[in-house]
Amino acid sequence: MSAYGTLAEANAYHLSRGNTLWAGTDEAKDIARLRGSEYVDATYRAQFPGWPTGDRSQLREWPRNWAYDIYHNDIPATEVPREVKESSYEAALRELVTPGSLQPDWNPANQNKREKVDVIEVEVEKMAIYGPTSVLPIVNIIRGIIRPVLTGSSLSMIAGNTARI
Repeated sequence: MSAYGTLAEANAYHLSRGNTLWAGTDEAKDIARLRGSEYVDATYRAQFPGWPTGDRSQLREWPRNWAYDIYHNDIPATEVPREVKESSYEAALRELVTPGSLQPDWNPANQNKREKVDVIEVEVEKMAIYGPTSVLPIVNIIRGIIRPVLTGSSLSMIAGNTARI
């Protein structure tokens, strides 16, 4: 299993938070942990500092070389930060309850631009230009947990770039 953390750690995490939906077989939880880890990597890899210690042969994004947190503390190249593990446990909970919910398929051909029910009509404008990321859920608890290790170079792109002429 190439998920972040262990099943025992995930169980303890959810138990301490009273997440009663974290239930089922160990196999189902392990599969959800794998999908949760894949979600964390896919969503945040460009914002992680450094690079994977095993380069391209490494399945997960962590552990990483030359990594540090927002407080400028070095993260050892042998460590998967607590924030990465815990955010993957939160993602795993959502995947356990509703498999595939964090990575829905998106087909622009199936997008409704206008929908009318009785006298109420709703129009969605320009959704197609945003592409598949526009349909991904934003899970604030996951973003809040993982934020201290999002120090990679693409972080500045969120706020935009400035240039002096």
